[in-house]
Amino acid sequence: MRGPQTPGELRSRTDRMHHFDHLDEVISGLQQLMQREPSLAKILPRQPGTKEARYAHLLSGDVVAWEPPPESAVTTMSADAERVAVLEDQVAVLQREVSELKQQMAEFKRQFE
Repeated sequence: MRGPQTPGELRSRTDRMHHFDHLDEVISGLQQLMQREPSLAKILPRQPGTKEARYAHLLSGDVVAWEPPPESAVTTMSADAERVAVLEDQVAVLQREVSELKQQMAEFKRQFE
């Protein structure tokens, strides 16, 4: 697991290794990991505003709580905004080039009419 995840997230991300037909199977597997000695997984308390509890692995020690760093959301948003701006510029350039090529093709066709 990369950070705490819901059973639904785990089901979709582990499909290459094992196909779970139902979320109950994922939860059953997580419960088996939690019942081992030493425990390999832990259920975290539900965060405010979230619908489901998340599970975390204990391979690198106990996890008290997990919250993404507040600046990571801002950084991701600004990085995404910058990426979108670059892509918009590229699309504008390509649209101009296509327009110019259409015009050149029309002029070329007129030579043979």
